[in-house]
Amino acid sequence: MNAFSIESRKEDKFKRRLQRVVTEEDLALQRELIQRTAAELDIDLLSCAAALVFLSQPNLYPAPKPQPKLLVPLPQSRGPHTNVKMVRYRLAVGSQHQVSSDDIQNVLVEESGVDKKRIGRIDIRDTHTLVDLPDGMPADIFQLLTEASIGAHRLNIKRVKPNKFRQTRNPNQIDRENG
Repeated sequence: MNAFSIESRKEDKFKRRLQRVVTEEDLALQRELIQRTAAELDIDLLSCAAALVFLSQPNLYPAPKPQPKLLVPLPQSRGPHTNVKMVRYRLAVGSQHQVSSDDIQNVLVEESGVDKKRIGRIDIRDTHTLVDLPDGMPADIFQLLTEASIGAHRLNIKRVKPNKFRQTRNPNQIDRENG
């Protein structure tokens, strides 16, 4: 698949999402905000809309040039030492579907626009995969991921409820009980 068809597919999905929001939601307050913001910033409405697309869909189009390297390293977004709250999701694809972590990362980035660095642990099991993503996924992105596929297999993403027993139990309590 060439870059043009990928961009075209992304544009089509974006247009469908926009159409769904325009037909199903009352956008009066958002319209007022855009008009007020454009006036305050002294920019036209089309430029304001284009900037919003850029902010909300940073991966819609490939970057025209590489980003300059930062001299100060950014904090790692994976692992236990982050301030970003992660949520675990279950995908209905696993090793029996011959998927790799790269396949899963690519579809998540392509469909949701999440930065690849913000995708947490990917645990591919036989019939499904567990993946940690940043908290606060919008409902429309969740819907896109539910419908997305890797090969012929739909992701059918579902949020995994946290295990309250593990979260509330104090590890020191376990030692005292057993010791």
